[in-house]
Amino acid sequence: MEPFQFLFTPVKVGRLILQNRIMSTGHMTTFVENRLPNDRLIAYHEERAKGGAGLIVMEANAVHPTAYFTADTLVAYTDEIIPYYQKLAEAVHKYGTKMFVQLFHPGREVNEIGPPGFPGVSPSATPTARFKNIPKELEVEEIQEIIEGYAAAAMRVKQGGLDGVELVASHGYLFNQFWSPNINFRDDQYGGDFAGRMRFTIEVIQRVREAVGDDFVVGMRLSGDDLADQGMMTDEILKICEYIEETVGLDYFNVTGGHSSTETAAVFIAPPAPVEPGVFAPVAGQFKSRLNAPVFMNLRVNDPVIADKILASGQADVVGMTRALICDPHMPNKASQGKTEEIRYCIGCNQACIGHMEIGLPISCIQNPVTGRELQYAQMPKAQKAKKVLVVGGGPAGMKCAVIAAQRGHEVHLYEKEAELGGLVRTAIKAPNRSEFGDLILNLQRELKFAGVHVRLQAPVDEAVVQELNPDVIVMAVGGVPYFPQIGGTDQKNVYSVEAVLNGQADPGQRVVVYDWNGDWAGVGVAEFLADQGKDVEIVSGTHVVAGKLQRYLRDVYLGNLYTKRVKMTPHYRIQEINGSSILFYNMFNYEPYQIDDVDGIVLATGYIQRTDLYYNLKQLGKEIHRIGDCLAPRTAENAILEGLELAAKL
Repeated sequence: MEPFQFLFTPVKVGRLILQNRIMSTGHMTTFVENRLPNDRLIAYHEERAKGGAGLIVMEANAVHPTAYFTADTLVAYTDEIIPYYQKLAEAVHKYGTKMFVQLFHPGREVNEIGPPGFPGVSPSATPTARFKNIPKELEVEEIQEIIEGYAAAAMRVKQGGLDGVELVASHGYLFNQFWSPNINFRDDQYGGDFAGRMRFTIEVIQRVREAVGDDFVVGMRLSGDDLADQGMMTDEILKICEYIEETVGLDYFNVTGGHSSTETAAVFIAPPAPVEPGVFAPVAGQFKSRLNAPVFMNLRVNDPVIADKILASGQADVVGMTRALICDPHMPNKASQGKTEEIRYCIGCNQACIGHMEIGLPISCIQNPVTGRELQYAQMPKAQKAKKVLVVGGGPAGMKCAVIAAQRGHEVHLYEKEAELGGLVRTAIKAPNRSEFGDLILNLQRELKFAGVHVRLQAPVDEAVVQELNPDVIVMAVGGVPYFPQIGGTDQKNVYSVEAVLNGQADPGQRVVVYDWNGDWAGVGVAEFLADQGKDVEIVSGTHVVAGKLQRYLRDVYLGNLYTKRVKMTPHYRIQEINGSSILFYNMFNYEPYQIDDVDGIVLATGYIQRTDLYYNLKQLGKEIHRIGDCLAPRTAENAILEGLELAAKL
């Protein structure tokens, strides 16, 4: 039996044939200059076409000047974008990949990093809870102008030589706002009863079809369930889709989930681990059973085996695997060629994909720094001179450096003093809901194997080892050790590191305070870990928001868990002193004291400090030597892996 019976079979969408059923769904890349695509965006999509994706849906393109989501939203309401569509068509079509463009209007859901003072527009002046916008109510003339904007934008996509357009009705954006009786309170032709609330959608589809003709794909992305307070449920969305089919028709429906307006529902825009892979397939299956047009589905499908099972079960015709393709753009070709062991699997961390977009940075991937840097690293040349390279330390930085150096033709030896590779990741995965993060290490271990790196475990390095191996280059990636702040009381026996607690080396007692200095995974992870043991836990954070450094969807999952498990959360305080069973903090704004008494134990999530002694010892040998990752300065796994790649690319 073939391992993939459905994934690599062609499928007809409208009058178009897709070469396989793997889709990269629309997602913002921030490869934008003056609100137009740049060469990095074209190279980014070309790499995924080269890797074998059947369909790429280009990110949100604004159809009207009011369709302003962020400052980096591309614009399709100007002819200036047509040459960029032509470049994209040329880049992806040579690999047989088809490309659609998302035609987008967010309505009232204007992101915080959008234009200053722009309130958004909506059928009615109904506020949105998450972005705190009170939108301008659209006038009839404006509605009709936006309808014409969709038609004109679709025509530009066709003139650019691309293959179709996708109307974005998902996640509570403008179409959904017209549909919803909880948002649309109009009493004119675009509101009132069901038919009135559907009028905007029907007129958009009619005008788009008139503009592009029947030989051009027109589809729609929608949430199969808003999963939000006062949002629409699956039966209501199904009724809308059936009405569209009966009235005007579409070439496909792309089913996702969630809603932009609330923190809980917005998680499903790009659900992180531990949300189950393929979580929305059963919902998509309901649409598949009741609609005539092909049904696409997405939401956290990170494995071609899972995708094939979804297709085999009849729940969808095409499967979106966006973050899987961000992590490994060549996943389709590897799967079709039976090389599944070579696939780098997405771990759902969200840190460098959507996490970058939220802070205005270009898209990347913590596991695959080539993503977003295709112009620099997609074609990695062999080294001019092969060298013997010793990598000391088998955490993420050392492993990635070893892989890339070996791929470039160097003889690479990786020495790790522990019995396992992974570094700090081995501790992180012991926190609740973090087990999938450990796949980062499994992925890197496979890469080490296929790159031919010589790996030695339980192999500490000293001057004698270096002299015996006699490498040309030494790369120090030995990580760091837990850092305790220079305050009174950190030497007490009731003060513990996150590592000691998660690794089972210490029990901090029943009443525990976690001090979260950095706002990353460590503080909330160990707090939830202790709460799961039935302990009375308070997390005090020296940041504006507990877990504020995490990507917002991951942060919101953690905060929901902590509230459910009755963990007390106290932001805005920095630690001042530990005195026996009492801990004194001070407010980071007005310096007022905050004291917690009768504490059994305190866990300090106060970061790490680099190990440098071995580096300075080996530096005296006079060999070329480098530091990367936490050995250089403790930061994130993304920083460590990127530094490993960047150094190896120069060796």
